[in-house]
Amino acid sequence: MSAGEAFIASIAREPRLRFRGLWQTLGWGFVALVVHLSLTSDPPDLGVPKAFDAGHVLAYFWLMFWFAQIHHAGRARLVIAAGCLGLGVALEFVQGMTGYRMFEYSDMALDALGVGIGLALARTRLRYILGAVEGLIAKP
Repeated sequence: MSAGEAFIASIAREPRLRFRGLWQTLGWGFVALVVHLSLTSDPPDLGVPKAFDAGHVLAYFWLMFWFAQIHHAGRARLVIAAGCLGLGVALEFVQGMTGYRMFEYSDMALDALGVGIGLALARTRLRYILGAVEGLIAKP
């Protein structure tokens, strides 16, 4: 079986994550990155119209989906979703206090859309990607 076939096959089963601590640490690094990008005075320009700020959707999708791969229990995922939504709301309020960023309800809605997409995809076989990656980098 090729490495690609082994990777695809490993996505089909729920793995026991051996590098859980590493994945958690990376996840919290992603949270820190979202906080930084939300509060910096010079955010990156993604080249999309402001009417649809893909950065919000992508950032909150990624946070939700990442942590949902580590925590498969339904209740844990709801806590993660609530935490992501709370982070998005809190950051909007802080942005409104900075003087150089804007408070926008639409950004909160886009954050929620990203969380919803991440939560939905976490119910598919894609939720096993980290386990498959572990299988490729560290043979049992």
